[in-house]
Amino acid sequence: MGKNAIYGFLKLIRFEVSLFGCIGLFISGVLAEDLVGFQVEYLVAFFIVFISASGAFALNDYYDYEVDKTNNRRDRPLVTGLISRRTALITAISSLLIVISLSLLLKLAAMILVMISVPLFYLYSIYLKKKLYIKNLLIAFSYLITIILGSLISDSYLEPLIIYFAIMGFIVGLANEIMFDIADVKGDYGLGIKTISTKYGIKRAAHISTILYIVIIVLDLLPFFVKIDQRLYLDYLFLILILIPVISYIILTISLLKKQTSKNILKLRNLVFIIMQIGTISYLIGVLI
Repeated sequence: MGKNAIYGFLKLIRFEVSLFGCIGLFISGVLAEDLVGFQVEYLVAFFIVFISASGAFALNDYYDYEVDKTNNRRDRPLVTGLISRRTALITAISSLLIVISLSLLLKLAAMILVMISVPLFYLYSIYLKKKLYIKNLLIAFSYLITIILGSLISDSYLEPLIIYFAIMGFIVGLANEIMFDIADVKGDYGLGIKTISTKYGIKRAAHISTILYIVIIVLDLLPFFVKIDQRLYLDYLFLILILIPVISYIILTISLLKKQTSKNILKLRNLVFIIMQIGTISYLIGVLI
């Protein structure tokens, strides 16, 4: 496989995004105080999350090929010809089979969660993403489910902080998906694809995303003021750290409200994943130190 093909494959499976999902899994395990040292079951879960995300992204690009061409998505390797559609389909099918096999190694609650969720995300790429509200909710659910899985690997108990963190994941996932769709509005509208942007307009979509990001700003700060978890309550180190993503979200929303061009949305797309990582690390340091 040549250098261009390798680069195209990494773009196809959204390597950085898939990897970020795995980081959330480990963070969840630490926040739940379930992950202490090396644990094989977490390694298995890591591969499940990474491979399932990679396969879902590959299948998404396979089915979105014509839409992405219309939207001139030069960030999509199928559009630029770096990877063939056949390779994308083989990647998706192989990933699904591997994930199902690996899930059999997990405890019952975690295994059931994987068995239900992963096929659902594949159905998203094939059909469900065409349904306006289901599309957005399923993507948001994918953020939530990784956090929940991280807490269920060792036991079936969901700690209050995990539930809180999962809710935040759902809200930020919903905000992201609505914002990301703004970049594709021209092609989606032409092809009759229903999104918040095509149905209500890009300004309304930007306003909805902004409201959701403001909710995240409040929720990010809340554990310092409210005893959701004793380790974060009145912890000034946590407060200082969490102010970084909070301020970053404010900058992001100002930019989003000012400019809804495809170029700016793609820039904000990269920024929001960095902000999420900083926020996650802030919580991690807060509970450990």
